Amino acid sequence: MRMLRQVMRAGVLLAITVTMAGAQGEPRPDARRDSLEARVRARMTTMLREQIGLNDDQIRRLQQTNRRFERQRRELFNEERRVRGELRAALESRDSVQDARVAPLLDRTIQLQRQRLDLLEAEQKELATFLTPTQRARLYGLEEQMRRRMQEMRDSRPGDGPRRGVPGAPGVRPGGPPGAGPRRPPPL
Repeated sequence: MRMLRQVMRAGVLLAITVTMAGAQGEPRPDARRDSLEARVRARMTTMLREQIGLNDDQIRRLQQTNRRFERQRRELFNEERRVRGELRAALESRDSVQDARVAPLLDRTIQLQRQRLDLLEAEQKELATFLTPTQRARLYGLEEQMRRRMQEMRDSRPGDGPRRGVPGAPGVRPGGPPGAGPRRPPPL
């Protein structure tokens, strides 16, 4: 369990670093970051072998699949973030004229959720070609743990409290506006 926590922390750190670098258009990571990424990959490989039971070929194919779906996940995440930002701005304005803006944004939010599910389904179909159902379930569970941990880290950042009242925004609790509730972050 301790090793799982360490790998999750390192994976979260790597994901945040890679996401931030990609979002900011930073140049190639420095040697220190390369070293961290190499250590995280090595730990993840060990964990994939020990916790999920993958062999070298399965690990290689998993990496290829992740690369293939990463671009789509990133584009979907960016679009969701943009729509949530527009929706948040429209809701914060408290102007009745904004209702005309809110309806299509809410519809787009639902469409994006469907796209996320379609992407997950396509990825799972590809994973099914080289992983057993048990391996896929364990991998999915591990990814969910990492996502939850990343969300917890995002929610606990100083000066960046949860945004309440915006459907799909982190920190929205049940009993909030219609359609509000906990939101799963996009896959890594």
